[in-house]
Order: sequence, then C-alpha cells, then structure tokens
Amino acid sequence: MQTLRKPFLLYLIFLHLLVVLMLVKSDFLNRIGQRFGFIAPPELPEYYDRVSTYHTRMDPSIPAGATIFIGDSITQGLATSAVADKSVNFGIGSDTTLGVVIRIKQYDSLRRAKALVLAIGINDFLWRDDEAILTNYKTILASIPETLPVVLSALLPIDEMTLEADHKNTRVVRVNEMLRAMAADYSNVTFLDIGSLLSGADGNLKSEFHVGDGIHLNAAGNEIWIGELRRVLDGVGDMGKVE
Repeated sequence: MQTLRKPFLLYLIFLHLLVVLMLVKSDFLNRIGQRFGFIAPPELPEYYDRVSTYHTRMDPSIPAGATIFIGDSITQGLATSAVADKSVNFGIGSDTTLGVVIRIKQYDSLRRAKALVLAIGINDFLWRDDEAILTNYKTILASIPETLPVVLSALLPIDEMTLEADHKNTRVVRVNEMLRAMAADYSNVTFLDIGSLLSGADGNLKSEFHVGDGIHLNAAGNEIWIGELRRVLDGVGDMGKVE
C-alpha cells in the first residue's frame, strides 16, 4: 500500500503544478483579477493587439492617394467612405494617443496617402494628464511624412449628464485649445473643431447626436462630422496644409 501511495502523491503534485502552469501561461488569472478589481486593466487591451495585427496585414494593399483615418471607437464607427471615396479606417476601440504612437509606425501607406485624419485622445483622460497627451501628439506627428496633409479633428464634447466616467467638457475644451495651438506650428496640420455644432448652450453633447452613452455619435452626429471633414478635405492639395 505504501508503494502505491508515493506515486499517487507525486501524480497529484504533478497535476497541480500543471494546472498552475496553465493558469500562469494563460490570461485567466488576469481576467479574474480584473473582474474583481484586484488587477487594473491594461491601457491597451488584447483587442488593440488583435485589430492592430489586421491593420498590418491590410496596409501593404492600400493604394496610393487614399485618405487614412486613425483614431479610437468614435473613428472606428465612422463610415469613412462617406468622407472620401478612397479611404481606410484604422480606428481601434479604446485606443489612446499611446496606442497610436506605437502603431502608426507600421503604416507605410502614410507615405503614399493623400491625407490623414487624426482623431484621438478622449480615452487618454483615464491614463495621463494634458501635457502628456500633447507630447504623444507631437510624437505621432513626428512619425509621419512632413508633406502629408493632416486634419487633426478635435476631441468631441461629451454628454456629462449621461456618461459615467472621469470625463469633463472643461478638460475637453482645455485639451482642444492646446491642440489648436500645437497645430499652428505645423505647416501640414489643419485643426478641425466641430464641438459647437454638436453641443448645446451648456457645452454638453446633445442627446440627439449620440447613441445614448454620452460619447459615441449616432447617424445624425456622424452626418455633421462627415460634412465638415468633407469640406476641409476638399481643400487638400498635393502637400501642406488643407486650404
């Protein structure tokens, strides 16, 4: 009996070690920790990595003269073909300026693009201060050709009455003022702010323009954004600022 007990105990120990190894190697423990608040979720989730990989596969096939859109879920939900016939949507939900700093280097298509529409930053409010957001923007702009026309679409207003998050329109306005001043220093960057077209007298994103969550535009809101983007991009020449 003793001779059987020792191999059985070793077998149980081996099984336990195997289970522990599998848990450590997988993201199961991280998921459980995040679910119960023991571990903070990462700034760039697994979804970011997955979609960014798809973008890498797409990029070599993007034709010359395309208008490229880079941003977060607000951009990802935009019908970019309604803005420019030859367009590519590189929006990734939950993305931040840090995510764009990392992934913009993989887009060789920017070297042959007609223009870039950049709309990113609202998710950064959970991760960094205003100066750090501005620094990341400068890093992004330094990563693209100096002759590529860029439309820097301002952070959109939010509906503070609906959105339950650490987002305030006073900060949206402050960051946009910083981005406007920064854009003036670049010969190829045009700043576009449609906030006044989407917000009410109180500065909040009107309920008629969002899907109900206080931040993502609905069809009516996107129609305004699309119209303004088309207006600005119609002035894109071969290089330099949008006229």
